[in-house]
Amino acid sequence: MRRVFLTLAVLAGFGFAGAVAVVGLGLYNVSAQVGHWPGVSWVLHTTFRNSVALRAPSMEDAPDLSDPDLIALGASHYATACTPCHAAPGEQRSATMQAMVPAPPHIDEAVAHWKPNEMHWIVENGIKMSGMPAWPAKERDDEVWSVVAYLAAVKVENAPTLPDVTGDTKSYCTACHERMGGRVPRLDILEPDYIAEKLREYRDGTRPSGIMAQAASLVPTGEMAALTTGFSGRATDRDVADVDPVLLGRGEELARRGTRDIPTCLACHGGDAANRRGPAIAGQPEAFLKVQMELWHDGIYDADPLMHAAARELTEEDIEALAAYFSRLQP
Repeated sequence: MRRVFLTLAVLAGFGFAGAVAVVGLGLYNVSAQVGHWPGVSWVLHTTFRNSVALRAPSMEDAPDLSDPDLIALGASHYATACTPCHAAPGEQRSATMQAMVPAPPHIDEAVAHWKPNEMHWIVENGIKMSGMPAWPAKERDDEVWSVVAYLAAVKVENAPTLPDVTGDTKSYCTACHERMGGRVPRLDILEPDYIAEKLREYRDGTRPSGIMAQAASLVPTGEMAALTTGFSGRATDRDVADVDPVLLGRGEELARRGTRDIPTCLACHGGDAANRRGPAIAGQPEAFLKVQMELWHDGIYDADPLMHAAARELTEEDIEALAAYFSRLQP
């Protein structure tokens, strides 16, 4: 038994000495030109696949990934944030990206062997020891699903053409805010000062959004003021015939209800600009309003304690009713 312990101690000493030589003396060559030692790439990739499979979220909470607006939103973000590494469908990666170790896979290869929930985990969390970053805003998995929707469409060769993001900044903004519905707000019914304030908050991270943080980071400081005006509207569905009148009635009742400590929704978000405490929300897309109320309800948005207090008591049914009601009001 003593010999066994002695042998283990000697092996441990050799292991420690080897670690000192590799780490302390810099003997391990970290050059990307020579790659990994044989077998290391296989170990890392196998660990990667198994780690993702273990931690991927359930698909039960996933939105409809075939929603054209969701796919379009993901495509717009992918065009600016992801193409530098993974390229666009049908295009090649740059020589610089191909020289990375590990090299970021081309988008066609990246989506080929992953399920939607696994792609969600990768996009949200990023990958250690690679160039894959985590999503810029924590707890915004709702935004991550838009990118996954686009990637899923690429996988089945049904993805829309990526928007051209090489033009002026205003054109980039209108690609989402004037052409999409769903989770993208209309800007033409918001006051310029409010838009400017939100852009600053997205840029400095006080209002969490991975999509808008990326978009705001691309705006030159001198152009920020020019982006707050001149947006046109888009057609939105305000036909109450396709909505349960009881649901709309419930939404109106909630919008007019307040307490001694919390004013009504209409007190802050209705009426003219001079009398509003918050932004105008009448006529905004229903899906957008639902997401925003859920973010306030869950405390992901927390900059306004009064708004959080008003939203945290809402049930899922309350949020659905309020979103249906306000989306069908004339702005």
